[in-house]
Amino acid sequence: MTFCMRGTILSLLLAVLFLGASTTSVRAQGSAGVTLKPATVEEKIDPGATKTFVTSIKNESAIDQTYYLGRRDIIGVRDGNVPVYADERVVPTPLDMSSWIALSTDSVTVPAGAEVPFTFTVSVPPEAPPCNHFAGIFVSMEPPELSENGAAIGYEVANIVSLRVSGECLESAKIRQFSTDNYIYGSPNVTFNLRIENDGNTLVRPVGPVEITNMFGQQVDGGLIFNESAAAVFPADTREFTFDWKGEGYGFGRYEAVVSPIYGEEGAKQTMSSTVTFWILPVKIVLPALGILITLLLVVYIGVRVYVRRKLAYYAAGTTRRIAGRQQTSNPVLLIFLVMLSVTALFFIGLLILFA
Repeated sequence: MTFCMRGTILSLLLAVLFLGASTTSVRAQGSAGVTLKPATVEEKIDPGATKTFVTSIKNESAIDQTYYLGRRDIIGVRDGNVPVYADERVVPTPLDMSSWIALSTDSVTVPAGAEVPFTFTVSVPPEAPPCNHFAGIFVSMEPPELSENGAAIGYEVANIVSLRVSGECLESAKIRQFSTDNYIYGSPNVTFNLRIENDGNTLVRPVGPVEITNMFGQQVDGGLIFNESAAAVFPADTREFTFDWKGEGYGFGRYEAVVSPIYGEEGAKQTMSSTVTFWILPVKIVLPALGILITLLLVVYIGVRVYVRRKLAYYAAGTTRRIAGRQQTSNPVLLIFLVMLSVTALFFIGLLILFA
């Protein structure tokens, strides 16, 4: 397996390793009742270095149990974010991380309700490529030889070992998409979707502020932080993040959100930025405003029709000077009223166009 192939394969593991980064154990399903601690081993290490780690198995069942240990590379993720391990019949190459791991024992007997530690040693070859490498240590209820004959019940639980080998790494990421799930909201309760692509050869953990401003340029976000838990994006992978903003009050008008994640090692931080706009139009405010606007337009329309009909009737009937004089004194008042209504309606329409 080449280093490039490794980067592509390992990028599939994002959901497995870092969605559960805060979990302290992985519990087997079913009647086995076994817990492997810690769930994730993450360490920086130099090429040619050797380091020993301690892991423990806890027997959650009511009887003594013997567990069998193994280590294998992970080649993907199946439904439910469950890791898919490499075929045990495939001999790992010197660049596959599972070949770097030496277990202190092949099996561990754990009394009911007890917890027993075991160790494993990682020996990184001097020629190991820099940046991130991954493998898994798993616990089986049956000896490995039984699984070859189809008699085993399968591997019950596993943790993941993530090593970052020292050396020159390419940290490069970009925002592929920043959007909201809707364009118009009835209240300041907005869901954002952010897709980040890692086109480097090492993990990146983008974290940064989200600044939200209203149509008057005032910041209203209240210190929203994107990816505060520092979840990672694998090399050659694109990860989608979803997060929410809940503002105070009703909110109204056009809003703009700017996200600016920062990633990279200390002393070499990099940043990226993207902007999205959305509207907040509360029903309790918008509906009365639309009702007033429609009413004004109807009044103007009806008033103009009445004014035109009176004029036509006046010229058609040839009324007397007295009647004509009275109409001439009333018509300018009606005309001024209609003009004021028209200006008001145009003002409301202009506001909508301006803030759109």
